[in-house]
Amino acid sequence: MKFIEKASGWLIVTGLAIAVLLAFNYLDVFIMFGFRSAGLSTKIYRGAYSITAALANTVLFGLVFIICKKIKRPVLDVKKLGVSDLALSALISLGMLGFVMTFMYAADWIGEYIKSFSQQMTEYRESVNRYAGVEEEVVPFWDSCVYLFSLCFVVPFEEELIFRGAVFGILKQRMKPVAAAVLSAVIFGIMHAVSIHTAYALICGLILCGVYYYTENIFASTLMHSLFNFLGSGLPDLLKLKEFGIPTEVRAEIVSWINVICIMLMLPAGLAFLYLRHKAVKRKKLNAESVASVE
Repeated sequence: MKFIEKASGWLIVTGLAIAVLLAFNYLDVFIMFGFRSAGLSTKIYRGAYSITAALANTVLFGLVFIICKKIKRPVLDVKKLGVSDLALSALISLGMLGFVMTFMYAADWIGEYIKSFSQQMTEYRESVNRYAGVEEEVVPFWDSCVYLFSLCFVVPFEEELIFRGAVFGILKQRMKPVAAAVLSAVIFGIMHAVSIHTAYALICGLILCGVYYYTENIFASTLMHSLFNFLGSGLPDLLKLKEFGIPTEVRAEIVSWINVICIMLMLPAGLAFLYLRHKAVKRKKLNAESVASVE
């Protein structure tokens, strides 16, 4: 009987998590259709499309969280966040970027020997290229700026609300935290579509989920996600803008140093994650003892 109850609980929360993702995709498709109906190319105006979709999803899920709180089934954690937790989250984010850089270097090396892997790397780079399928000259400067702002600040908050706040929050109501984190990370990885992107997004999803769970604050994982996007994609794309006229060799040097520093910080970031976990375990133990003493 317990197994049936447990299985039905898993099915219910998994169904709710899928409903969350369907709502997320529906809004994206709806806004894309709106842009095309207005005669606006989502490739040329990718920034306007990205920020519109992200803001719409943020508002939608904000309402969902408010409703959940009203019916006394809150799924979003926004406990007090200390300066040390913010610093640890930032360090973990840099180490996470270092991991991804190492992963990409290894993938490029494997691609030299395996043709199919090389093709996947090409597909990945096209998927993250702002100007794939469109000439840079036809993209307005203002839209490039909007795209970078959305990529580095709005989209991270949107995705953290959806994947860590809603999906993980719903799953852990009926699942153990580890199982909920793994399943939400798998979903996060799959949503990135391209195989190479999926592989490292899954690992990043686990790390982000861990930080959110240990800090009990969605803004900790949002800070990580924003810093990761800014240093990994936003800053390199910003430096490429022809309006700034930054020489190619200077851009390459800056990006190279960022990669080297982040790779060097992988070990300290791992230790920071363990320390964050230690703090969370200690905090929960003290809370449990406090409740026990009152009773």
